[in-house]
Amino acid sequence: MGRIPGQQEEANPLGERNLLSAEAAAHWRGFAMAWLEASPHVEVGDSEVITTRLAMLDSGCAQAEFAYGRKSFDCDLTAGAIGLFAQGTHMNRIRWKCQDVRRIIVEVDLARLSDPVWRECVRQLPQETQVEFRDEGLAAMLRSMVAEAASGSVNGQLYAESLSLGVALRLQQRAANRARVSCERGKLTAVQVERLEEWIGVHLAEDISLAQLARIAGFSPAHFVRLFKNSLGCAPYRHVLNIRLERARQLLLASDLPIAAIAVETGFASQSHLTTAFVREHKVPPGQLRRSEAVRVRCDPPALQ
Repeated sequence: MGRIPGQQEEANPLGERNLLSAEAAAHWRGFAMAWLEASPHVEVGDSEVITTRLAMLDSGCAQAEFAYGRKSFDCDLTAGAIGLFAQGTHMNRIRWKCQDVRRIIVEVDLARLSDPVWRECVRQLPQETQVEFRDEGLAAMLRSMVAEAASGSVNGQLYAESLSLGVALRLQQRAANRARVSCERGKLTAVQVERLEEWIGVHLAEDISLAQLARIAGFSPAHFVRLFKNSLGCAPYRHVLNIRLERARQLLLASDLPIAAIAVETGFASQSHLTTAFVREHKVPPGQLRRSEAVRVRCDPPALQ
């Protein structure tokens, strides 16, 4: 059914151009995906959905016709419209008439997720195809996945895994036909939080993964994420980022290490990655903060003995 994420452009029978380079795809560690510039006219005959996938209009508009089983749908699609195509669905016909369309395709492929704890997260995928729906939270996650992959996956494995897990959990919500997953009432214990904090501090310079944090706490990733949010009020990725930013701020003010070295020591992909995150959090570049502190220290009168 259409193009499979990861295929090269010359192998694409629909003539759609993948805006994610092969290098970007190689660095991405989450669900396989493609960001396609659609052809003006697309028609696909009999085909079968091999792997459950999501397809979303990222931009533009389209008139689409879907026929599968005994069902047939004519849709006027605009940006943000999502289709869920369940594994095993036999599509009789798909026709698109597109205007400036870019679409995001994400495959939820269990074979790609070899870790058993990941399989647990996606075992309740929807079994029925739904050709058009809207879900702002899911749309935001799909766009974040594309943006991260296009940037070279600078935020590392933990962020890619967190986004993919978020997509899986969102699909579980839809499969259960609930507006929200009933939140876990429990929290991590003080000992578990302390153990996590110590481990993160020791391994801050490394590419920390969600599976590593979940194993330390003793839970599956899905269960861990819910308990973590209940306990600390944010996602694991955000908490680790906050620790990295605070450690970078301390090193900027208390050491003369080059900013590039501080970026490495605190787990950022590069000096520019640190600078971007630092400006977003502190509204000032790292170098400017260091210079301002140096001026303040020189100007402050010495303390009285």
